[in-house]
This record gives sequence, structure tokens and C-alpha cells, in this order.
Amino acid sequence: MPNVKVCLWNIQNYGQESGRYNGAGLAVGNALRNRFIARFVHANAIDVLLIQEVNQAPETALKDLRTQLNALYAAGQRDWRVSWCGSAIAHRDTDEATTAADIIYRTGARTEGYAVVWRAARATFRMIRGLYPIADGTTPSNVRSPLNISQRGRPTGNNRIGGGREKFSATGGFRRVHTLPYDYDDGTDDYQLMAAWPKLNYPATSKYDAMGIQWEKARRPAYVVLKLADAHDTLCPVGVYHAPSNQVRSSWGAFMSGLARELYAVNGIDAHNLPEADQLVALTKCVFGGDFNWSQSQASWPGEYEYFTRDRNRNYRGGAQCSERPLHTAGDAARRTTVQIVEGVAHDQPITGPNTADYLRHKIDLVFYPTGSGVTAQRIDLLDELLVDGARLPANRVYSDPLQQTDAYLAHMEAQVANPFNYWPQRMAATGPEQHVEFKPRHRPKYKKWLPVITGAWGGTFTNWATTRAQFGAGAVTDARRAAEFTHIFISDHLPLVATIPT
Repeated sequence: MPNVKVCLWNIQNYGQESGRYNGAGLAVGNALRNRFIARFVHANAIDVLLIQEVNQAPETALKDLRTQLNALYAAGQRDWRVSWCGSAIAHRDTDEATTAADIIYRTGARTEGYAVVWRAARATFRMIRGLYPIADGTTPSNVRSPLNISQRGRPTGNNRIGGGREKFSATGGFRRVHTLPYDYDDGTDDYQLMAAWPKLNYPATSKYDAMGIQWEKARRPAYVVLKLADAHDTLCPVGVYHAPSNQVRSSWGAFMSGLARELYAVNGIDAHNLPEADQLVALTKCVFGGDFNWSQSQASWPGEYEYFTRDRNRNYRGGAQCSERPLHTAGDAARRTTVQIVEGVAHDQPITGPNTADYLRHKIDLVFYPTGSGVTAQRIDLLDELLVDGARLPANRVYSDPLQQTDAYLAHMEAQVANPFNYWPQRMAATGPEQHVEFKPRHRPKYKKWLPVITGAWGGTFTNWATTRAQFGAGAVTDARRAAEFTHIFISDHLPLVATIPT
């Protein structure tokens, strides 16, 4: 059956210039990491990739990814395009963000945005131009960006503020009579969309920001709209959101994003497939997800995700009636979406378990889609995918090239140990190159400590340098620890989510 496959992925610090992302020598633009991403996209037949945690200057990396993707396809199928934007509205007095200048990357604790990478010549869908030109860049340069920033949302309650008036906001009431995401046409059972939607606020990211939700300088979702090549030319928004990491703030992020208009309605298009600002159409299909940084226990599900999952209803407690993946009723191992290689209170104990599940930790990435819409979704366990690939015959392997190029980078770093111009003295250890770093704490004597040169999050590094190099150099990962090291250090600490939309 014809379909469109979309991937939502928090690719940690995407676009950041770093040796472990760029590769050996003078490589730039995440060229090493892009080798794996391109092959993953190609192997899984992805049509649209939405990336979170995009650096403020991602142009070089995204252009390289586009080049590497096109190289994997035959002539006539090299149709990949890329576009990127910020993640927050810049100013409080901006009633609606309509230009790139209205959108920023900096939100207090973080500086990041979003990117979309998509195929332009697929028969199964058409990418709709963004409602406003809010993107920072698009390649090819003659292409109009499809990116939108989510700004409006539905109400959740009927909060009277005196004198018969009701508050007009996304967390209060909407009208005196109806407090619904839809206007109800008396005499029928049909839902009609509200004529106007209130601004939707989101939690700020910094501990120095007020604890609450706000309009400006708060990271919010981005989305694109697909026109599906089905019998109804269905419009299907695909949204992605990266919530703050602080637990209180992330709980608000999970809650507020369930109110985003793109779960309920989207701008219609005219005869030229251009979006119309003054026309809304109800949704039958959509995909919305990302890194919510909020783990909801099975016992209290849906909790903060209640407006994603509640049935559509006339009263204000009705929701978007979505299903989720990973499924909340699944076991813990199946719900985990982050990859770690160290544990312990001080994050200094290497994980050495034999199973890929030993390296999966937090249950914080989710993808939602309307129940009964035919859309399906899944978490892709990259560790398992690497092990399955490593068991194939060499000629049939997908990831041999990125693994071997990563080993070339490791060889380069090993050769640098003897470089007399290193900022810190280096040595080789069983776990890889180390550097002698000096620390100058307050009110205590300075001291030096040997630390690994190549690390992932929390300082995690290799447990056995020789074994890692042997497997990477052979282009085949054969144990869970090496699969976790490769994924966590060189690709991302999050697993991708993939949804399949029938057409």
C-alpha cells in the first residue's frame, strides 16, 4: 500500500562542529555523523526527517546531509531538500510570527532550532509551503521552505474572571457560551472549527526564567504540512517538539503541546497548493511527537499527555483522540528511547550488560497520531539495527562505511596522543586517549586529572579501545556495548521515531 514515512529524531547537538561528528582531519559539517544518518534514512525508506536540537548555524551540516542522501539514490531520484529555523518567538509584543526575524534559537538555557529534510518528487505526497517565511535557510535556494512554527492552541476550561466574562487563553475558557475546541452547530451532530484560536504559551527552558508558561523566548513545536496523494487530497501536518529538560517545565511542555492547533486543524490550501491564512480544515490524519523530556508512568497514564489521548468531545475536556508509540502499556524496555553508556549517581560507572536493553534508559520520546486513521508508528532501536546489520554478509551490510570511517577518526585521535602541541598532555589508556587536565577549584589547591579525550554525554567513553576499533574497523558491530558506544558517542543519545502514513 502506498505510504509516506516520516521520522522524528532528537539528534543531539546537530550541526555542532566537533571531531566526533565531523571525522578525521579537516572534515566539517557533521560529515562523519551524516554518513550514518543518510544510510539510516535510505535503509528505512524515510521520506521526511524532522530533526530536533539543531545548532544555530546548521547550514554546512544540512547541505552535507543532503549531498550524502542524494548520493545513495539513482539518477532521477536525487530529490532531497533541506530547511531550518529557530524554535521560539523573539518578542512578547509579536502577535503572530510571520518572518524569520520573529523566530530565535536562544531560549535561556539552550540555543537550538529545528530542521526538515524531505523528498520533493515522491508520488505519494506534496510538501506544502509554509504559511509564513520563518525559515533561516533552505537548499536548494530557489525552494520555498515548508516549515511553520506552532503558535495557536485550543482552550482547556471555562475560567470566569468576573462580570460574566471568561478568559480568552489556551489554559482558560474561550467564549461565554461554548468552551470547546469546536463550535457546535445546534440541531446537528457535526463539529465546526472555532473561528479563532488563542495564543498558546510554552514553558521556558532556563532556571532563571519564571516557572510557568510564556509566549516569547520559550521553545515551541515546529511543523510541516503534507498533501497526501489519496482520494481526498488529505492535509496531514507533521509536528515536532523538544520540551525543556527540567522536570517541572517538561511536564508543562507535555501538557501544553497537547493543545497545539496542529492536532485539531490546519490551514487549508488554494488551487495552487498555497496555504490560506483565513481558512482552517479539520484533521483526519496528523503526526506529532518529539522529545518531551517527561516520563509518564503506566499507572498514571495519560497524565500530562491527557489532551493528546482523550476522545474528541463537545465539552472542553475533549482531546485529540490520538494513540501513542511507544505504547504506554508496553514493557519498560520497549518504552525507553534514550541511549546511555554510564550509570551511577556520579555517572562514572560504565554499563557492561550483554543486551541492548541494558543501555536504554528514559521513556521520554513519543509520537502521537489519530486513533483509527490508519497511521502506524514505532521506535527504532538503533542498537538492535546495528547488531542485525553486523550479522549480515559484508556485501549486504548497510552501516559498514560509517563504522569504518569512525574507526579512521579513532586512528587519527590515537595518532594525536604523541603530538607535542596538544593543549593538555595525552596518553593512551585501555579505554582510549586521555588528557591530563588541570582544575582550579575555589579555596582549594589546583590539581590535575586524567580524562578521556572522546566522550559522550556525562563523560562516558569506551570500555575497551582495542575491541571497539576492531569491530568498527571491520564494519560490523557484534556486541551491545559497542553498538551503544557508537550510537551514543557519534550519533545521538536518542532513538528515532518513525510513523507510516497511508495514502
